[in-house]
Amino acid sequence: MIFEYIALIKIAIKAIKKVKEELGEMPEDATRIIQFLNSKKKYELQELDIEDRKETIRKVLSKRNLMLNLEDKCQNMQVVVDIFMAKFQILGGKGLPSPLVVKDKIMTR
Repeated sequence: MIFEYIALIKIAIKAIKKVKEELGEMPEDATRIIQFLNSKKKYELQELDIEDRKETIRKVLSKRNLMLNLEDKCQNMQVVVDIFMAKFQILGGKGLPSPLVVKDKIMTR
């Protein structure tokens, strides 16, 4: 289960990075984008190649919510992984094999 969490965290981090590249680094940027879209007249939006203000706002909100949810889930899974690894390190001094060594490769976060 822990290795699945580690793999899911890596996938989620890539998805978060992609959304951040599209929206900017902070969720507040999405709010600014929406405020910008709402402040422009229809012809101004058309000049920016934005045909449908509502659809564009919906996409921005969806991406922001995706990013926030993924970050939250990643943090929760990382806590579980960290707790497991801390417990396992205690046992590691007693001669048990390390879960971080798989097929002679060391797993990294």
